Amino acid sequence: MKKILITGANGFIGSHLVDFCLAKGCEVYAVERPNQNYQNLSQYTKDQQKFPNLEKQEFLGESIRIPTDNTNLTILECDVLSSNLLEKIIIKVHPSLIFHFAAQPYVIPSLDDPVNTIKTNVIGTLNIFEPIKKHKLKTKVILACTSTEYGTTAELNRPLKEEDPLLAIHPYGISKIAAELLARQYFINFNINVINLRFFNQTGVRRTNDAPSDFIRQVAQIELGLVDPIISVGNLNPYRDFTDIKDSIRAIWLIAFKGKSGETYNICSNKKIQIRELLNLALSFSKKKIEVVENNPQKLRKADEDIIIGDNSKINAGIGWQPKIPIDITLKDMFNYWLDYYKTQK
Repeated sequence: MKKILITGANGFIGSHLVDFCLAKGCEVYAVERPNQNYQNLSQYTKDQQKFPNLEKQEFLGESIRIPTDNTNLTILECDVLSSNLLEKIIIKVHPSLIFHFAAQPYVIPSLDDPVNTIKTNVIGTLNIFEPIKKHKLKTKVILACTSTEYGTTAELNRPLKEEDPLLAIHPYGISKIAAELLARQYFINFNINVINLRFFNQTGVRRTNDAPSDFIRQVAQIELGLVDPIISVGNLNPYRDFTDIKDSIRAIWLIAFKGKSGETYNICSNKKIQIRELLNLALSFSKKKIEVVENNPQKLRKADEDIIIGDNSKINAGIGWQPKIPIDITLKDMFNYWLDYYKTQK
């Protein structure tokens, strides 16, 4: 049975990866920051989402284990900036694979608090690699990176390739460039097996804090009569490259076993769609007449690329992966999920 450690396991991509790895029969160690709401992993905690300290179990002499009802899943609370505890966990688990997906993943918070973003995304990544180097572990690391590393390279007006320049325009993208370079030096200098994944926009069931989920959640609440039929949105003009999380999880798994060490792979659809079209699709799921208020200042970024689209020819040629799920199917799945969710909340 493969031992797999996933950081950021309660996040959107991380939680779907937990589901997938458990379905594959793996022994999964899910690492998440302390005192989180475990909504994305509540299917393994009997729907409990919050855990006071008294309910946490012992692991390595500390109360950091969240009780689960799956014998192959261990949920551990550890901030990736807690280097000593993280090192102890990695030594104890001795995983064959680490999926390092913990991060401060948002653009606007990175502009408001760049120090936290740089610390979490750069020092947190350093804290993953150092125990592997120090203890000479034969552990492969799959590092989550981002299309925002390309930044103004998007002005090339073509799908972006892995070898294109990285010209990020905000601290989040810059922090991920630094994380990639750190991974590269551990590969070159210490022969650590690492593969970088540059995610373009990922969406799907359980997603929050992106445009499709923002639209879908508001439409679902309006459909149920929970809020007034008004949707407040940001800039609808940019074009983005969206991939369904189910397709992306397949890509992650295939790359982990078939990808080339030391390499970077785009995970993207190779298609662009305007944010306005996503909104129109979301609105089509409701029978109600909904007013749209555009350019809400709270939803606008200080810096925003007009078009970001990725080239997935490298992953296609290397491991034979292509996305299969159309965006309208993805959005409909999300709509049904949030309808069910808000019905229970109601």
